[in-house]
Amino acid sequence: MLLKIREWRNKIFHRILFTYSVIILLCMFLLFSLLSQYYTEVVVQRELDANTRILERVETYFNRKHDYVDSVFKELYFKTDLIEDISFALQHDYNQYLSYRLDRYSESSSFVPSDLETFIENYFGQDSDVNAVSINSDATLSEYLYIFNHYRWSQSVNQVSEMNLDKDFLISDRKSSGLVNDISKRSIQNSYHVTKKLNDPGTLKKLGDISIYYSFEGLENLLHLRQQQLKGTVLIYNNAGDLLYPSKAASIQKEGSKPDFQTILKKTRLKGKTYYVNTLADERSQLMIVGLIPEKEIQGVTLVHRTMLLITILLTAVAISLTYIAMRKYSKRIQVIEHSMSEVQKGNLDVRIQDVHQKDELSMISTSFNQMAEDLNRYIDQMFISEIKQKEAEMKALQSQINPHFLYNTLEAIRMKAIADGSKTTSTMIYYLAQLFRYSLKDSEAVTVEDEIEHVKQYLQLFQVRYPERLHVHYDIEEQVLNYEILKFMLQPIVENYVIHGLKKHESTNHLYIGVHRKQTQLIIMIRDNGRGIAPDRLADIQKRLKEEHDTFESIGLSNVLQRIRLRFGDEYGLIIDSAADAGTEVQISMPIIGGNEQDV
Repeated sequence: MLLKIREWRNKIFHRILFTYSVIILLCMFLLFSLLSQYYTEVVVQRELDANTRILERVETYFNRKHDYVDSVFKELYFKTDLIEDISFALQHDYNQYLSYRLDRYSESSSFVPSDLETFIENYFGQDSDVNAVSINSDATLSEYLYIFNHYRWSQSVNQVSEMNLDKDFLISDRKSSGLVNDISKRSIQNSYHVTKKLNDPGTLKKLGDISIYYSFEGLENLLHLRQQQLKGTVLIYNNAGDLLYPSKAASIQKEGSKPDFQTILKKTRLKGKTYYVNTLADERSQLMIVGLIPEKEIQGVTLVHRTMLLITILLTAVAISLTYIAMRKYSKRIQVIEHSMSEVQKGNLDVRIQDVHQKDELSMISTSFNQMAEDLNRYIDQMFISEIKQKEAEMKALQSQINPHFLYNTLEAIRMKAIADGSKTTSTMIYYLAQLFRYSLKDSEAVTVEDEIEHVKQYLQLFQVRYPERLHVHYDIEEQVLNYEILKFMLQPIVENYVIHGLKKHESTNHLYIGVHRKQTQLIIMIRDNGRGIAPDRLADIQKRLKEEHDTFESIGLSNVLQRIRLRFGDEYGLIIDSAADAGTEVQISMPIIGGNEQDV
């Protein structure tokens, strides 16, 4: 047992696991203690911020009422007929005003009256929150009262004082009847008002006041829409400290005390309970909006603490378990690396570590190990197999040049030409044939672009002599690439394939394009013809064989050229073939730039 414990302690991954577990425990429980202390402040501040946003919404609600009243009065002073009508009504008794209004109506060409009642109906009748509008005259001490909602108005006014509530428009003469209808003396509940002075536009003398009385139904709807975010109670006070509206039925205001008109956030105790008091004093409306939140309502600290502790324990257990699993996985991967290194030491270069999909240091070691084994194999191929394949390619190329069928066709062409026109072209064809054989016997693996192009020209000229005016060749060779080195017999097999399989011998529209260009650090060779082309199924088979890199040399063709390029320069180089039946074939060869002048590289 003691021996097993020592073995466990001596393993580096076990030490890391133990150290990591201790660190996790300390960090998690330290985090828990900090969060438990910080949680209360965060939750309280979040709720207070939410409450502040609601209070600001309420303030905006009242300010919009004031903004509308201000805009109405600005528009009122621009309407001469209307302000004159209101001015006359406030400076004369009601009977005189009626006579004046009838006279103006009879003189007006419009069927729509422009008078006090129309003004009130048009500007305030569309607002469902308006209970009534009151206009008081300083000159006649009379009051024009227009009621929009009789029920709410009767609920908000304690003393109606013999007014006939069946009529929408009421006029009372405070001087003669002695009725107390002044806003400062009328007892209003569940309502608030906006009062504006009416001045004579000519003399700027005060004519009276207009008061718009609003219900709190719009405010209740506003708070109802945000009831999920609203905690506690919203209270509305005037600047005198009188409570106008509570969002809940019961008021928790201390008896005999009125709050100060100020914006403040504080914590206080009311009736033995702790509350957060958030006040917002609006100077414009002279209203103070108060958010009263019980501390108990926003602090579920005990339940949250237990939940946080449970989550901390679970996370700690999960973290340690995942660490243990990860450590075991890394340990197995290192064992695989050790075993693979032992195999290489024994001479097995085919061993590979299947661990290249992950991105870490062990993956880098595995990738480097695999690359090292591949480089060793590739080095062996380059030193032995490459040389063997090159010799085999040269031999097969030579055999291809001198096979009986080729010699028969060539000599037959010379014989037929000699019979047709004597000995004029015989020496020329023999010369080209000798040059082809001489080039084939060169003992070198690489030749210049210029030499290879010249060899292809001689080969094609031999066939042009045989088929005059039937093959047109266009050479597009950059001058700077002529001294670059390429593999011998890289172009001639591809051109030969075209002459044998693609040339339309009975037509004069045969065109062959051979281009050699430099593209950055690569040499690009393009061979394109308009011959018979390759059938789609045959083309697919050729492309498949090129991708599979068959190591067969049945003929000196595309497969041979491709394998020689890749053996010499690497898999990133090679050739691409594309063709269409009766439309022609295009072969593109890519290889690195070798040789030439320094300024060309």
